[in-house]
Parts: sequence; C-alpha cells; structure tokens
Amino acid sequence: MATARPVRAMDPYAEQFWAFTQARELRLQQCADCRKFRWPPGPTCDRCLSDNFDWRRIRGTGKVLSWTTFHRGYFPEYPPPHTVVVLELDEGPLFVSVPVEISPRELREGMTLALRWTDGQDRLGEYNLPVFGPMNG
Repeated sequence: MATARPVRAMDPYAEQFWAFTQARELRLQQCADCRKFRWPPGPTCDRCLSDNFDWRRIRGTGKVLSWTTFHRGYFPEYPPPHTVVVLELDEGPLFVSVPVEISPRELREGMTLALRWTDGQDRLGEYNLPVFGPMNG
C-alpha cells in the first residue's frame, strides 16, 4: 500500500512527469533548440523561448545546495520534524526533495546525493516519488 502524501498539483506537463515515475524513470524536459533542461515542466524554455522539447531521462544525482527541517506541521502526511533538501541536479535544474537514508545532521553543502524512489498516494492515485540519498546507499 502506498504512503499518503499531499495532493500533487496537476497540469498536462506534470501529468507527463508523473507518468514517467510510474516506471521509476526521472525525466525532465530538455529544450530541443538550446538543450537546456528545465524544472518544473512547462510550455516554454526560459532561455530561448522555444516551445519544442523532449523528455530526457536524467542521471539522478545532484549536489546539496541547502536544506531545512520543519519543526511545525504543515501537512498531516509530513509530521514534524520533516526535512527537505534543495539539490542542483547534474543537468542543472534545482530540485526540492526529501532526503532518505541520511540524517539531517549528516547533510553537507556540496555533497552528492543519488536518486531513490518511495511510493506515494493522493486523491489522484498512486505514484512513485523521487527522493535522494547517499551515493553509497
């Protein structure tokens, strides 16, 4: 059974992203003209304004830029304390996620984390959630 999560925001681009996660594939939009990866997904490249793109599978690693631990509850599905991390993916975009298999005390700016998956469920259905943990895990 999947873990209850807050309801995902859904639009046609987010639907495509979440469809790839069903196969545990982390894919981002890449501009077909200037080759920039972008996150969150959307209709137009913010570098060259092209609306041509492909969904590319990415490496699934990134460097920690920052993190915070919430000591107050904002979603019942994420009881406090709840830590989130901001990664700069190897392909360039910033990605907010949940660190796994590592304590907040062990997080360090610049450390590399690797993609993991955890199950999720909201009123829109079951899905796989990309999360990040230590490289050696």
